[in-house]
Amino acid sequence: MKISAFIFVIFGLMAVSGANNVLFHGVHVIEPQVSLCGTCNTFISNGINQLLNTILQGGVIGGCSGLCSKAFPTEKKEQDVCNLVCDAAGEMAFVKLVQKYAGDLDPIYFCELAKLCPVHDGGSARLNTITVQPSSGPAGTTFEIDATFTVANQTSTGELLIQITPPHGSPFGTSMLDEGFAAGQYSVKFSLDTHPSEQEAFDAGQYSVQFFGCDGECGSKLPHSSQLFSGVSNFTITH
Repeated sequence: MKISAFIFVIFGLMAVSGANNVLFHGVHVIEPQVSLCGTCNTFISNGINQLLNTILQGGVIGGCSGLCSKAFPTEKKEQDVCNLVCDAAGEMAFVKLVQKYAGDLDPIYFCELAKLCPVHDGGSARLNTITVQPSSGPAGTTFEIDATFTVANQTSTGELLIQITPPHGSPFGTSMLDEGFAAGQYSVKFSLDTHPSEQEAFDAGQYSVQFFGCDGECGSKLPHSSQLFSGVSNFTITH
């Protein structure tokens, strides 16, 4: 999925505290603290192949420190994060997870199995509203996408995903990791800059806007994963 020029802000109307600012792939996010869960998710998404290659070459001698220094010999930051995640999961458990899931990676599920992302099965939530303002405008318009949802039962580690489908071409969008939401009401705001670029021409026509809330990775069939809600709106680029 392509990532376009979104500004993504989430506000908890109830049950959110300790917010911080995170810059992630051009998306400005205000979200609850994600601690080791977010660290694990990002690190595993980017570094699991290097870890697997090191393990297959016999690089597990020396504990987490030995494995991480061999997997990332010139990348001190990656070594430090690797050590942090490996130590938290336990060396042998970490190695087994890398060996088992490197070929079919779902970072959220991996980090749940490593006990670094919380699991709360049985969560439930519903989408209340999704709107786009203005409803139409020329290319270059900034469209504001607002959605509200209500959580009835605590949800699990998952993601919020926005997907835009143009009248011609492939869908694009972005997602945000969350550690689950406590019962309450929440509001999410996206700003989409439609100035044409190499990634997206923003041709005239109607654009579909889909918003998903999921436990686990959206679309995953693995345990602790399910779609909590979805909704659709649209906007039109006039010329």
